Amino acid sequence: MILLLLTGVSPAASTDRHSLASIVLQAEGFLSEYPWTSPYPPEFEIQALDSRLKLAPCASGLAIGFNRPDKTTGQTSLDVRCPGPVQWRIHLPVRVSLYDDALVARVPLLRGQRVDPNQVKRRKVEVTQLQHGYFSQPIQLRHMQAARNLKTGAILTTANLQARNLVESGQRITIVLDFNGLSVKTSGMALQSAGMGQPVKVRNLQSQRVVEGIVSGSAEVRVSL
Repeated sequence: MILLLLTGVSPAASTDRHSLASIVLQAEGFLSEYPWTSPYPPEFEIQALDSRLKLAPCASGLAIGFNRPDKTTGQTSLDVRCPGPVQWRIHLPVRVSLYDDALVARVPLLRGQRVDPNQVKRRKVEVTQLQHGYFSQPIQLRHMQAARNLKTGAILTTANLQARNLVESGQRITIVLDFNGLSVKTSGMALQSAGMGQPVKVRNLQSQRVVEGIVSGSAEVRVSL
């Protein structure tokens, strides 16, 4: 449905009106030239304008943009307006489909299984409807594991993969203490389980103090003092 917000419509007796076909052509041009991050050109479908729509000729050129800058793909709409001297504005519904080379499972993966780069491959998929982030580079799978059983060909997303614990509760670990640009290592014990880059509480076995740090590697926690 085309939402007409404001029109500078000529008198009813006048047949002088802005070309609806030119509006669609300019909208197509805007979508084609938009700086998409996808390596593939977008596919888009613009809803046909109601032939009864009468808009005054816009001599200054149309201003076109997305109604919602955060909603540029899927079912969305364009804001099309004539900035003057005659002013009118319409919302033009469009559907934009984007594709990318996403990582998919080359073989079935079991829940809790560590994901190896040899177990995945790239495939061109439509990412428009993926509500959870997807992976496009094998290095992104480092320290990741399957959150549930995955079939061959399953698109790997942040919903079906999770960070693998590099520190387990009760595990003997190395604490790296950072202080004024210096790093000192000491022994400690993890009081929680956590994955790469996640916060975790640990006990310094020398001072017996409990501190919080960030997992920086296998059985390693970095603490800033």
